[in-house]
Amino acid sequence: MKIIKIKLSISNAYLVKGNSKSILVDEGAPNEADKILSAVQEAGVNPRDLTLLLHTHGHVDHAGSTAELKRRLGIPTAIHSLDAFMLRTGSNGIVKPRNFEAQIIKEIIPKSFEKSEPDLLINEELRLDEFGVAGKIVFTTGHTKGSISILFDNQDAIIGDLMMGGIMGGALFGTHPNYHYFIDDLDDLHASMKKIIGMKPSTLYVGHGGPLMGKDAEGYFLKIMNGRESI
Repeated sequence: MKIIKIKLSISNAYLVKGNSKSILVDEGAPNEADKILSAVQEAGVNPRDLTLLLHTHGHVDHAGSTAELKRRLGIPTAIHSLDAFMLRTGSNGIVKPRNFEAQIIKEIIPKSFEKSEPDLLINEELRLDEFGVAGKIVFTTGHTKGSISILFDNQDAIIGDLMMGGIMGGALFGTHPNYHYFIDDLDDLHASMKKIIGMKPSTLYVGHGGPLMGKDAEGYFLKIMNGRESI
């Protein structure tokens, strides 16, 4: 299995290559379907071998091109049931900035995207073997109420916006763990960080910047819990 980062305009999508089938995790901002499919082909994967469009959460920079990709590929989309309304309405819901910089970013990011009806609603933690990938979905609420992560059998993980790499959307110091700009519930976020770190991932693939080394993320979390790091 191999995880391939697809760097997009304001976020990362991921191609996860299994032995014979592959999935896409997160589908970028609006109008990024061409770039995503080009990256898939450059990675040596036939788009016909993609089995699933999986979302770590429903924000515009992770679901903006879902509708177009679904039309082109004809494969199911999956999202946690608590974030499904974002796909259905083409909106971000309530976004809670954590600081002044985040408030500025909130004003400039896209506010809407093409709506799409999800095919699979995730209501329980489950494995992805039927889609050709050796890994499992785990719930990691906090950034949004329906945020998920994917822990793979090789101990790598895709965690969406549970954490971020660096600053300026990951443009600087991208391998340094950081809070994301938007946090729905800080206590839930910390509980989810503890959950993921307790699984001892080797590498964490994030929605912005990254990747992060597991040991660095653990050290960052310990600083938070000891009160030496603030949002």
